[in-house]
Parts: sequence; C-alpha cells; structure tokens
Amino acid sequence: MAIPERIVWAIDHLAVRPGDRLLEIGCGRGVAVAGITPLLIDGHITGLDRSDSAISAAEERNRAAIAAGKAALVQGAFADWKRAGSAFDKVFAINVNLFWLEAMRELAVLKPLLAPGGRLFLFFEPPTAGQVETIRRAVEVRLKAAGYVVEEVMTGPAPSPPLVGIVARPAG
Repeated sequence: MAIPERIVWAIDHLAVRPGDRLLEIGCGRGVAVAGITPLLIDGHITGLDRSDSAISAAEERNRAAIAAGKAALVQGAFADWKRAGSAFDKVFAINVNLFWLEAMRELAVLKPLLAPGGRLFLFFEPPTAGQVETIRRAVEVRLKAAGYVVEEVMTGPAPSPPLVGIVARPAG
C-alpha cells in the first residue's frame, strides 16, 4: 500500500531518530505509525485515536511493531488520556483540525507530555492552496495563546498538494 504524500512529507519533517519516543494524535488506521517504526531501534511510538475501527485497523497494520515493543495504540480522546511513564520527544498530528479550530484544553494536556527539548509537529493538507495561510495563522495564534513558541513553519511540496507544517515547543 502506497503511503499518501502528506504522510511521507510529515515523517520526513519529523526527522525521526532511532531512540525517539513519539506520540501521534489522531493516528487513524496507523499509516504514519507503520512508516515510523522501521526508523526506530530502541525508540517507541504511541498512536492515539478516538475511533475504535481506526485503532483496530491500525493494530492489524502494525501487529509486528506492537509485538516487537516499538509501537502501542490507544483508543480514546486525547484531552481525556491519562499518560503514565516517560515523556515524548516528538508529538505530532496530521490533518487533526482541532489544532486550528479550538485546542486550548488539548494544548494544556500536551505540555507535561513533552520531554525537555520535546517538540510538537502539526501538519495539515488544506483543500486549497489559498487556505494554507489561514490555517497557519490560526494555528500560530492558538499555540501562542496556549504558551507555545512557534519555531518553524514549512510548506510544500510545490505546487500540489498544498501542505503546511508547524513546529512548536512550550515557552520557557
């Protein structure tokens, strides 16, 4: 199965290291998880999604990585998730509209989940190139209001599909 270009682009921008601990919010059917686990040696990725059927499909797709201890999948809403254990080096979401609509609660829950130096990566594939700037501005405003510093904004690949990625870290 071919990996959609937006997911390949996002994984490339995550610059996954072999020991990274990652969290994907809204992992869907586990396509990004499957693309990341081969890059991990002693690292780990957790995928979280609200949908039972998506998590079931993600578990099927990532059965070997789960058995090898490289991946875990969790069904539930991120804002309600109670995470115990070590913090994440990288948290990411691909096309999770919540982050440009209204995510103050989620952004607050996220801060303590990031390891020192940890980063939040938000990727979007707007329906049109004209919406890239609108989404970028909306995400930046929400991140800043929640106490994050935007470190980088990426767009591409040109000309289509229009993609935007935003990298942020907690302020301070």
